[in-house]
Amino acid sequence: MNAKKYKHLSFEDRCVIEEFLNHNFNFSQISNRLHKDRTCISKEVLKHRVLRGSASSTRPCCFDSKPPYVCNACDKFHHCKKQKFSYSAHIAYNEYKQTLISQREHLYITKEQIASINDVISPLMIYQNHSINQIYIEHPELLPFSKTTFYKYIDLGLLNVRNIDLQRKVKWKLKKEYDYHKEKVDTSIKVGRFYTDFKEYMEYHPNASIVEMDTVIGTSGGKGGKCMLTLLFRQFNFMLIYLLPYKKSVYVTEVFNHFKNLLGIDEFKRLFEVILTDNGPEFSDPESIELDISSGEKLSSVFYCDPNCSWQKGSIEKNHEFIRYILPKGSSFASLSQEDCYLIASHINSTPRLSLNNHSPYDSILLFLGQDNLNKLHIKKIDYDDIDLSYRLLRK
Repeated sequence: MNAKKYKHLSFEDRCVIEEFLNHNFNFSQISNRLHKDRTCISKEVLKHRVLRGSASSTRPCCFDSKPPYVCNACDKFHHCKKQKFSYSAHIAYNEYKQTLISQREHLYITKEQIASINDVISPLMIYQNHSINQIYIEHPELLPFSKTTFYKYIDLGLLNVRNIDLQRKVKWKLKKEYDYHKEKVDTSIKVGRFYTDFKEYMEYHPNASIVEMDTVIGTSGGKGGKCMLTLLFRQFNFMLIYLLPYKKSVYVTEVFNHFKNLLGIDEFKRLFEVILTDNGPEFSDPESIELDISSGEKLSSVFYCDPNCSWQKGSIEKNHEFIRYILPKGSSFASLSQEDCYLIASHINSTPRLSLNNHSPYDSILLFLGQDNLNKLHIKKIDYDDIDLSYRLLRK
């Protein structure tokens, strides 16, 4: 087994070291037991060994400068007149903790660095809702420390940014109101379209393009108001947003008919090969999505997640957070237009993601989708510093 690198020794590890030293095991045997490098063990013992007995003794310890550096296993330990060193797990761990605390109490940031962060980075986080990960991608030259340290400086109040300005540090949840006026869904449409059928299909078509589909509602989205139809290309985290006048299946069908006419039948088949959605009544007409109106040819396959299993299409659920930064829960969609949805989608798709190796969904899907299709879908690339994921986006 390979040695574990760059991991601190735990209290249990130190107990193993003490026990093995008591039984006269060498550093190589201890390192094999803990899967650490033997130099790590020797440095640990040297650093935390304790002088026992009379410190005034002039006779040096037998192991003062040679392994194992301590007298734990010596049978003459209690009556030896020389200097004696021993290793104790409790003492070593307490010294380690004190060192860790003292090191982390110091601030390794200058006034000039704080001023630079407040001038360049704080406005992006406060007014444009940029995440810390996005900031590290955009301006690494201004942040010569870890993300954890950045959070620490925010907690200490060194920066203009506060915890309430962070996307996920402070969060409120509104109670979900049940809609008693939903359309009744014919469950027979799900035969052959269950989540188990989706998994079986993917076993035979592992390279199929998967598009997750959902809706986002406004203040009255489920009771007759405007709502958003969201479509996410799972592999690229690339999201399309379309405004629906009502949360009904007929308007979902209109969007897909628009795609078929806009992209062409062949491109639609390639891009929307598999569509995974939930059990909402607005998705109760899968055949109108799957089939070509003129020829009746099947162009794609629609599948449904299991009830109350939103994690089965977790990528689109997570991407809805970006929409909620701009339009928090409780916002009305009444004043929105489709142009606003294009703008929101452009800013979201231009935001770099850690899951995409710090690339944006726009950059990731460019080769797969093509620049011509991106232009047809009205999605544009936004410069990093111009990305705005706050409510101010739609007020500009």
